[in-house]
Amino acid sequence: MTRQLATIVGSLGHIGDPDASLDWLCRTCADELGMSGAAVALVPNSNDPGNIATSDERASFVVDLQFTSGEGPTIDAHRDGRPVLEPELATTTRWPAFAPEAVAAGVAAVFALPLQIGAANFGVLTFYRDRPGPLGDAFLVDAMAMADVACEITLRLQARVPPGSLHEVIETLATERTVVYQATGMMMVQLGVGPEEAIAVLRARAYAVGRPVCEVAADVVSRRLRLDP
Repeated sequence: MTRQLATIVGSLGHIGDPDASLDWLCRTCADELGMSGAAVALVPNSNDPGNIATSDERASFVVDLQFTSGEGPTIDAHRDGRPVLEPELATTTRWPAFAPEAVAAGVAAVFALPLQIGAANFGVLTFYRDRPGPLGDAFLVDAMAMADVACEITLRLQARVPPGSLHEVIETLATERTVVYQATGMMMVQLGVGPEEAIAVLRARAYAVGRPVCEVAADVVSRRLRLDP
């Protein structure tokens, strides 16, 4: 880790609000690494990333779009347990649903690093940049160091959450995901399909109307929306 980033890590201890430490880490590390923004996401399931800290709205969008599309660098980094580095998002063919929407929102490059303890992955630190180009070896080393810091902060916050802190963010995330799973179950019955087909239909609907999956799922659960065969 560079001396500059070591100073950043040392400064975290002076932040009074535990939740603010992750947001501050996202903003500061994005600046120091020459990124446009960063987000820390928990991934409770293989393709269900959810933000718990972000530097800006576009960083939040980058992660939310992956939950809607079911694909992207954050999902791949969590699944494979290794960094996913995409310096030219406009030319990649690996994420046909995610990439065009992200590029249209001004994202030119994305870099995702798993948060893990041993072989156990529980989240991802994702950076985005509004111009294309590789991360660079020196910056990759610092980015991986920041992923370790984000991992440690997240675990410590979960171990000593005060009222109104990180646990509420996690509970909100869990509630949103529960609604999605409830909607998936209802659609399995309505459409006569399996869970993978049902969630695919739900994501396709959300993608087509430009809304988050959790909002479309809430409409299904409340019976404001019925997706017939």
